[in-house]
Amino acid sequence: MGERRTVVIIGLTVVIVLALILMWAFSGARTVSADLTEITDPTVIKSHLEISRVGIATGENFFGHKIRAISGTLTNNSDKPVRLVEGKVTFFDYNGKSIQESVEKIYGIAQKPLMAGTDYRFEINFENLPNTWNHRIPTFEIVKIAY
Repeated sequence: MGERRTVVIIGLTVVIVLALILMWAFSGARTVSADLTEITDPTVIKSHLEISRVGIATGENFFGHKIRAISGTLTNNSDKPVRLVEGKVTFFDYNGKSIQESVEKIYGIAQKPLMAGTDYRFEINFENLPNTWNHRIPTFEIVKIAY
């Protein structure tokens, strides 16, 4: 009887811990903190941040699906530490028509602030791009920053 009680206690503990982990994982996306200043004006953003050395690499995941890793360098040209950077990535077809757009987090609030004058190497992975994609590096446009 004592062994069965121990098994039940261990089983319940494991279930509770897994439930807590799942609740934490699916608790929702983090939002920009109220004490941060958001900037979405493209002219101000261009004077504060710069994306350079953009490249693309191809690989495969465990299931054999092709993954495209877009990488580059983000430079903070402002006098303030940056906490959040989001960019719009646009893929084109052979005729120059946009076929896929998405806003991706390039630098997040969970990371330590990107100090003034420093660089950050980023990488964004894309899976299952449209067959009509022209296999060129997509365009990047920073659409939001926060201090």
